[in-house]
Amino acid sequence: MNGADLPLPPGFRFHPTDEELVTHYLCRRSAGLPIYVPIIAELDLYKYDPWQLPGMAWYGEKEWYFFSPRDRKYPNGSRPNRSAGSGYWKATGVDKPVGSPRPVAIKKALVFYAGKAPRGMKTDWIMHEYRLAHVDNSAAKKRHSLRLDDSVLCRIYHKKGEAIPEGRSSAAVVEAKREAPAAVTATDSLYLDAAESMPRLVGEYSSGSEHAVELKCEREKQSLPPWEEAGWEAALTSGTNYEYANPLLFQEDDIFSYMQNPF
Repeated sequence: MNGADLPLPPGFRFHPTDEELVTHYLCRRSAGLPIYVPIIAELDLYKYDPWQLPGMAWYGEKEWYFFSPRDRKYPNGSRPNRSAGSGYWKATGVDKPVGSPRPVAIKKALVFYAGKAPRGMKTDWIMHEYRLAHVDNSAAKKRHSLRLDDSVLCRIYHKKGEAIPEGRSSAAVVEAKREAPAAVTATDSLYLDAAESMPRLVGEYSSGSEHAVELKCEREKQSLPPWEEAGWEAALTSGTNYEYANPLLFQEDDIFSYMQNPF
């Protein structure tokens, strides 16, 4: 059965609230009562990857709903087994009670990770899981059964509103995320090579992309004449020509003369 086989009126959209999902669908399904419009499919969604589920839903455009059983992770425990397809679902946030004044169900948000726990790659697939709040599972636990709940209601959607094309494996999804170039943060920019951050000067008649101008820096002109022209050697040896002499030498002479004649 799919959306085309359902007796739905034109313009029908399925956007129920949390209370409507619990009251008119989850509670009636758990009590064995018929649902007015069988719009929610029943399958064990933990056997599939989330991008495979839209094609198995009976109805939905950007959100898909399922009734699914839950199994225990360990025979004697109450922790659910979250392994699914080629990855696993991981809970996020806090549980939200549904119904007032007494909660009827509990809503839990989960994110799908592709790969093996705990090193899986986070995806944009989200699941909202609705389970009844007051359910006695002690009988099944005594029988050492792995079945934790016969039926919970799940809403599946993609956070960015994009569905992965059919036939694309989870390995391809993980590999694409790993090969994606990481964005350079402000901290990373501190370690960049200074030469890479220098702008390239473009020639006046170049196209502006490939031809860089070769910079030529001339030597700074000397403020004093060369040694030969100035006659420094003669000035230092004779001590009479002070026109180009080193001023530090005169400071030393003045100091020595002062020390010999202090008063």
